[in-house]
Amino acid sequence: MGAAAGLRQGEALGLAVDRINFAEGMLTVDQQVVVIDRRPTLAPPKTRASVRNVPIPAVLADALAEYIDRHKPEDVLFRTTRGNLVRRDYFNADVLKPAIFSAGVPVDMTFHDLRHTFASTALAEGVPISEVSRWPGHESITTTVDLYGHLVPEASERARTALDHAFAAALRLT
Repeated sequence: MGAAAGLRQGEALGLAVDRINFAEGMLTVDQQVVVIDRRPTLAPPKTRASVRNVPIPAVLADALAEYIDRHKPEDVLFRTTRGNLVRRDYFNADVLKPAIFSAGVPVDMTFHDLRHTFASTALAEGVPISEVSRWPGHESITTTVDLYGHLVPEASERARTALDHAFAAALRLT
């Protein structure tokens, strides 16, 4: 959910079944898992901009549907074997790090790196930065531009081409 939807780790761990709209291909981010007094608890996301709807690519929708069919969660998707919410430290040590090791990716990779993968992949595929900015829940498009603006250098070429085309057409009319 980090790489395919840009969710923060706590948001992914707090995602509930009723926040997934398979028909519209969207998921609603309006809660996250936080730790209060050493207990994982559901809480609102960190900012108003973090409450959002995010498109679900087919690869994620298929994985979520299979997971829901297999595990039949009643509310929050991911819980421990005892039925508790999943703590980030547990997830990182017992799930993420072993998966990173098995996949052969750099061992210093973090869940947050998956959010960067989401944004940089969307930009590389031509999704406008204004859209990419909303989906990870950035407070401002400036944050997205500061983090990822260097990944869209072809935007300058597209702008030159569009302007040349527009002005060339105008010049032919005069």
